[in-house]
Amino acid sequence: MLLKERTYKPKRAGMWRYARAASPCGVRNLERDRSFGRSSPGRQPMVVRYNRHMEDKPISIARLVALDDALTPGEWLLVAAEQTIGRAPTCDIVVPRQTVSRLHARIVREGPRHLLLDASSANGTFVNGRQLSSPHLLSNRDTIGLGTAGDLLRFVDPDPTVVPTSRLRFDERTQIFSLGSQPLELTPGQHKLLIYLYRHLGELCTREGCAEAIWGRDYDPGLDAEALDRALSNLRGVLRRAGQGDELLQTRRGLGYILLAQAQP
Repeated sequence: MLLKERTYKPKRAGMWRYARAASPCGVRNLERDRSFGRSSPGRQPMVVRYNRHMEDKPISIARLVALDDALTPGEWLLVAAEQTIGRAPTCDIVVPRQTVSRLHARIVREGPRHLLLDASSANGTFVNGRQLSSPHLLSNRDTIGLGTAGDLLRFVDPDPTVVPTSRLRFDERTQIFSLGSQPLELTPGQHKLLIYLYRHLGELCTREGCAEAIWGRDYDPGLDAEALDRALSNLRGVLRRAGQGDELLQTRRGLGYILLAQAQP
């Protein structure tokens, strides 16, 4: 490598030394010695190097961002298995408003996703302007209101999981079914029936098995036929509405019923 160095004295005190090296990186070394006109032969020049691999990269952690300037610190990383939201100073995310309950809501991590639950608050929890009546699986950029429908927080997921819109899932811990990203609202009878069908996913389930799952006794065709037809029809309607028309519960005439996790193409 060819290296040329020149040393000279300017009119005022101080000495500059420049060293330029013709290298592939194009690094320029520059040192200024302000030792009252005395040079420092043993002093190494300061080298500034720019490396594109050292640039700051965003951390892929879901977080809540405040939409109200009165809320501090303004951003909360969702790193714990469960985090609480409320007016009490003991909450993980403190919202000092009188319409917010001391313990208002909870966010529970479910694998890579986050579930928002209202903690029996006095004035309710809202997502995208709608009051929650069941746990809600948060999606990127969902807005959260506490006590009123006004947006106070935004959920941000820098690495959102892509979930098929018609994928049926069941959380054993919370006993909640969800289709896509939306939890299903089920009656107790519908919940029992769907658990039975889900545990036999893709398999043929008889009317006798469905009836026993709902009522806990043997199927009586003369007594239960109409009620069972109604229960199956209502459950099919819930799945169809949540799946935007997809038929997840299929009938096999004279045989029984088959539940699919995802609509067939």
